[in-house]
Amino acid sequence: MIYFFVTCLVLLLLVLGATFIVHKDSPWISAAITVFGAGVLVGAIGLFFTRFAAGRVAFLHPGAFVLLLFAVAVFWAYTSGRNFFARTLNYPLVHLHIEQASLRVLLTRWLPATLYTLALLLMTIALARPVRIDRTLVPPTEGIDIILLMDVSASMQNKDFYPSRFVAAQNTALRFISKRLNDRIGIVAFAKAALLQAPLTLDHDALAEYISSLYLGMVDATATAIGDGLAVATNHLKDSKAKSKVIILLTDGDSNAGAIEPLMAAKAAATYGIRVYTVGTASAPDQNPYASSEDEINEGLLLEIAELTGGKFYRAKNESELIKIYDTINELEKTEFTPSTNINRTDEYRLLLLLALCFLGLGILAEKIFLIKVP
Repeated sequence: MIYFFVTCLVLLLLVLGATFIVHKDSPWISAAITVFGAGVLVGAIGLFFTRFAAGRVAFLHPGAFVLLLFAVAVFWAYTSGRNFFARTLNYPLVHLHIEQASLRVLLTRWLPATLYTLALLLMTIALARPVRIDRTLVPPTEGIDIILLMDVSASMQNKDFYPSRFVAAQNTALRFISKRLNDRIGIVAFAKAALLQAPLTLDHDALAEYISSLYLGMVDATATAIGDGLAVATNHLKDSKAKSKVIILLTDGDSNAGAIEPLMAAKAAATYGIRVYTVGTASAPDQNPYASSEDEINEGLLLEIAELTGGKFYRAKNESELIKIYDTINELEKTEFTPSTNINRTDEYRLLLLLALCFLGLGILAEKIFLIKVP
């Protein structure tokens, strides 16, 4: 398109230069100016379309643009071409002829022709059938369903993680879901009891708000019921049709409450094909000024839960290790799918036809009423 534009522009400049040298108003020169000027206009529109509208607008019948030549022919016929085949008569007193140059004369010659040409141009574009293209990314029908099982017991307020274990867990969870755009994720909070805080969803903005709204004490924070939390998460995942079902269990303590034994809940999860990744979140004894003198985490229990379900156990002793653990899980549970896109096309020719009719009507009014020539 750029070569077409440059070629027409160079030829137009050459013809205009020739008119200054020859000093003669020839119909052939007028025709060349009209053709090359139209080429420059079409090339400029094409460059603009390629630069700003490519991919968002398309033409279903681009072959209709050949009819632009007809619009150019009409413009030339109404302006310079009307004298092309006219008979001439030599008149000896031609030097006495006074050329009229007024606004009305210029309008009479150029305005109707311009309006008719614009109408034809718009009709031609409408025949090419322009459509607006809207693309929508379609999420996979079979991805990974993940439940974030988060401890909200009182011990999660300890400050061996910055600024606390609980806030570090929230921030890490938010970072994790931002990388899982095509997976459904839900949240279960647990302490002495378990609560489904957010069902499985692809609305990750809403999910981020749910995570940010978690707080210590939203359920009885005096104990830790790992088995009950695991059972609630399993119950929500068991009927999922996803190709992979995962629970990420984060806790800083041992199971000391609840009606369901953690290992029984783990076996139930394994029965439904659910993998459980367990994450112990607490510094080792005496490793941190805020750490407990005794290990708060039952590593053996968390390791056994992970092994029963085909998952893995991780121990995070600070916030950076917690981030690395979630990044590792993110790599282990990759969702592989072929991206698909829904393309919606909306016709835009109606407005063009309406404008074309307006220009056509204005041209007729200008030629037959406002600028009519009386002999």
